[in-house]
Amino acid sequence: MEELDRLERQMNWRSYVPAALVLIGAFVMLGLRIQIGAGFVSDGALMMVALACYIMAALFQLTNLYAPSSMAEKIGFFTGALGVFFNLSSWLTRWVGAYDHEIAVMRASGNMANPWVFRYIPFANLYDLSLAFAFGAGFTTLLFAHRRNFRILSAFTLPVAALILTLARFIGNEFIDLPPVLDSYWRPIHVGDASLSYGVALVCFGVAVMYLLKDGIKVEAMAIWSSIFSLAVIGTVSKFSVFTEFVYRAGLFLPIGDGKKPINAPFRLEIPYVGPALVIAGVFLIGAIVAFLLYLYKKNDGAKNIGHYLLKLGLLAQLLAVTLLVYGINSTKDIYPKLQAQLAANPSQYVIAGKAMAESQQLTVQELSAMTPQQFDQMGRQYVQGSGSQMFLSLNANPVEVAALITALVATLFVIFFSFRTESLRERLPSLESLDSLMYKTACLAFAGLAMLLITGAIWANESWGRPWGFDSKETGALIAWLTYAAFLHTRIARGWKGRSSAYFAVIGFLLVIFTYLGVSYLLKGLHSYA
Repeated sequence: MEELDRLERQMNWRSYVPAALVLIGAFVMLGLRIQIGAGFVSDGALMMVALACYIMAALFQLTNLYAPSSMAEKIGFFTGALGVFFNLSSWLTRWVGAYDHEIAVMRASGNMANPWVFRYIPFANLYDLSLAFAFGAGFTTLLFAHRRNFRILSAFTLPVAALILTLARFIGNEFIDLPPVLDSYWRPIHVGDASLSYGVALVCFGVAVMYLLKDGIKVEAMAIWSSIFSLAVIGTVSKFSVFTEFVYRAGLFLPIGDGKKPINAPFRLEIPYVGPALVIAGVFLIGAIVAFLLYLYKKNDGAKNIGHYLLKLGLLAQLLAVTLLVYGINSTKDIYPKLQAQLAANPSQYVIAGKAMAESQQLTVQELSAMTPQQFDQMGRQYVQGSGSQMFLSLNANPVEVAALITALVATLFVIFFSFRTESLRERLPSLESLDSLMYKTACLAFAGLAMLLITGAIWANESWGRPWGFDSKETGALIAWLTYAAFLHTRIARGWKGRSSAYFAVIGFLLVIFTYLGVSYLLKGLHSYA
């Protein structure tokens, strides 16, 4: 018996070796970047390799889920570990690149001082945070995957990590001038805690989905919620124009020179056929929701079959829309004449753009409300006359929208996957008890991490803005997400709620984390809009 205990402890120790090697290897890459200099592999290239590894690892684990194979399991596990390695390596080499960039700027201006090395730790914008977020999710997955029965977890978490890196790819990895408010030693503490906490919340979400599948939740119910999510995405992209005008308009970039990242212009250009394709996808998804509701509440098996048929058609329509969007953005020429024709057909867009320009000028509420539509129209027309010929289309001008449409597509795809051989899939998942235990552990970590996020953020805000709390949109979003995980723990400890009810809390909590991570930066205005 003692010999068995000794062997088990040895195996447990060895199972953490891949995670340790990932950390050691990434810091070796950091040393190589410092030694070799700018000629070393770029952080963007390393990020793309990490993205490819995450996708490949998820595919192998999905293969193992439906067609059990020890080879597929091992390839999936070690490919996922490679993805985490390249993910962290990308973030660390970016740190050196940011430092070198600042040194070059200072030397060009005649300043021979050396900047504080932690001043340029990569937590300056959403690209940096996305790299760290994906790493937090990947590394947490790797830690829990040391147990073989949990290696399948990467099939549920790494696709989301890959989507986060996809968003980072569309955002672009250009260095930005560090805002003075970010020049604080609290930045690496606060934002580092945020990225790791978000990663743990992602893993908790993945475990919750696994639990719901194992617990026998009908795939049709999951299809309803994934379709509602897809409809929400389709309805909100392009400034809500898809369902109201049946068109999709992509954002435009305006170059500013000096090798800096272009800025977003206040105008958007219609991309042909994308809007109708998204509307058709929405109609199919609405039909699938209605059919599945009839099946769930009226036990109508015919409606169930129709619902799955409509869901697949919705997937094809979403795929067509994303393809048309990418093709249209990359192939559209003569931007200025097309924009002029669009504005001539719909002059109200001048007013919308002018109002957006006025809001960006930090006007008071009184000054903004005093402006007339005619003034907004004039501002828009002057902008087009002065800068219209320089505007251009780019996927990087629409990072959140493109990533959101791809996420909606992937959500629909996964539900369709789950509808195949569902009972066999459930048998392959870990037991309900082990999934519930892991969900509880990750929820505890997410709760503690988000609590530290709020505490460090309050201290930093008090130093930077003279108040610890101001109900800024990101502050409020983080508080609501933390309260959701607090409710998870409270209902479990005080009320004894476990299993499916806890899984629902985990799903809602992660959706709130995602809204805090993205929604504040692109949908709401606030002091955190730079991140």
